[in-house]
Amino acid sequence: MKNYLLVVFSLFLSTLLQAQEKEKAPVKGLLSGSFESTGQWYLNDKERDLEQDSIPLRSNSYLSLNYNYGSFTAGVQAESYTSEALLNYNPKFTKTNLGIYFLNYKTKKIDATLGHFYEQFGSGLLLRSFEDRSLGINNALRGGKINFRPNDNISLTALYGKQRTGFDVSKGSVFGFDSNVNVSSLLKNTKYELSFGLSYVGRYEESYFAKPNFSELTNAYSGRINFSKSNFYINGEYNIKSKDALLIVATNKITNDVIKPGSAALINFGYSKKGLGFDTTLRRLENITFLSEREPQFIGIERTSLFLTTE
Repeated sequence: MKNYLLVVFSLFLSTLLQAQEKEKAPVKGLLSGSFESTGQWYLNDKERDLEQDSIPLRSNSYLSLNYNYGSFTAGVQAESYTSEALLNYNPKFTKTNLGIYFLNYKTKKIDATLGHFYEQFGSGLLLRSFEDRSLGINNALRGGKINFRPNDNISLTALYGKQRTGFDVSKGSVFGFDSNVNVSSLLKNTKYELSFGLSYVGRYEESYFAKPNFSELTNAYSGRINFSKSNFYINGEYNIKSKDALLIVATNKITNDVIKPGSAALINFGYSKKGLGFDTTLRRLENITFLSEREPQFIGIERTSLFLTTE
């Protein structure tokens, strides 16, 4: 029934918006929205020896509303999972609730958000929060973010928040800083493209060990550079993470006896011209797993949240 009410409500908003567009008076505020619903009916599959699920009919529905007035934008996203979320989605997605809400202020130089927001630093190895409903991913950060662009060539971002998991948030707190500089534009050089960026991401989570052999604050740093000239391009990124407890996958527990730092290197280069092109990507990872919670949560008996696309 709640899904049907959301459909009726979204149709009413769509009609209201079309009526507003026909008015000739200047619009001071703009209301926009969208509605999406996906349902599945699970059947028996005798060839694969799969029995019908105990809840055969499931659906995921999303109603998003945004209101813009000048430099301010406020938004909410109501979500409904009835009778339960689609299979293999985060089981914390249950019933109907408010999943996303935010208030944003944006000018030419400043972009500030309170509430839920999405962000990615560099390649995303240290920080990436985004939404992909088809995969069941929504790991938005709930807190605050501010981006400052003094000019078109420099971008500075600072943030703090807790990562979303279902309709709740993680135990660990995430905060960070990111910077990007377009060097070639600053030097007004048109012969090549050169830019670089620096990032910092911190995670604080209290430990249940009486005397942990690691700091409850984990620090991670990243540096990256991009260069292209004519038909050639190359970009690289290097990430390091401070010493942290190692996660034992077999038990899904961290150990106080094995404490190691982490690192990751990523290089991508290539050459392209008419009739010829190649692209090469090299990557090296070591203990770089960086979760908002050190220990993934158990989902059922055998699986943890690492097996879900929603964490």
